[in-house]
Amino acid sequence: MQRHFNYIILVFGTVNIMCGQNPNMEIGGFEYSLNPNVGETNIERYMTNINFKKKFSKRSIIGGGISYDYYDFIFNNASLDFNTQPYENIHNIKAKVFFKYAIDSTWFVNLIIAPSLASNLEGSLGNEDFILNSMATLSKKWQNETQLSSLTFGIGFGTFFGKPRLIPVVAFRKRIRTTWSYVLGFPQSKISYHMDLRHTVSARANFRGVFGNVSSTVNFPNEGTFENTKLQYNSLDTSLDYTYRIQPNWTTIIRVGYSPWNQLLILDDANNEVYDLKADSSIFISMGLKFNLNK
Repeated sequence: MQRHFNYIILVFGTVNIMCGQNPNMEIGGFEYSLNPNVGETNIERYMTNINFKKKFSKRSIIGGGISYDYYDFIFNNASLDFNTQPYENIHNIKAKVFFKYAIDSTWFVNLIIAPSLASNLEGSLGNEDFILNSMATLSKKWQNETQLSSLTFGIGFGTFFGKPRLIPVVAFRKRIRTTWSYVLGFPQSKISYHMDLRHTVSARANFRGVFGNVSSTVNFPNEGTFENTKLQYNSLDTSLDYTYRIQPNWTTIIRVGYSPWNQLLILDDANNEVYDLKADSSIFISMGLKFNLNK
């Protein structure tokens, strides 16, 4: 684990070198989260990401980024009748390219392509270890002196619900003066109270999914022997978030939440269920540090 932590810190240390002239965006971040009791499984997550964007013309913006998620699944059920070691660590390395085009001053087209490697990284890599995430949306915005609103809708393909599938994307965002803002949509909704320039409190609800290939050969006494099984974890997370801006560019965030619905499954190479690890509702805590560029 220490080796992975050092790697994350090394990647995050390159943030200041990346694209130093891009305003109003999250350039990089690091986050740690813990679900201490998802049934009889503990889940730790380490995440780091770096991003950049550049104005390509008067109407278009192009950008990209890379993120690394490391999941540590700690199985505490001594009665499991199969070897859980291959399922203990899942790595998710994702590259992202996005394109935004302004049709006019209020309508925008947004395209995202994000291939990812999601695997336990045991053995050689194959097609089963890669997933092509994507999203295409339209956005409409309205603005006056005190409010800024936008509506985004479209379709995406990804792992919000475990195994890759098409999902609808819709979000209505509104900012009221400098105090309140909210997002109503799917797969995430949030309402925020901006106490001042440094302190923000938010309530959030969002779906989360993990889908990683396990190339190791695993024997299940009642089912048989399988290769390229998948570990699928899904949750509905509700949380109270506190954000503190240390200085204009550095922000910390703490989340304390509850997941009323969790699912932890092992699937075969055809995405059929092999084993249900009986995930229960769970509390969680998350802490992070972000670097932003602001006007």
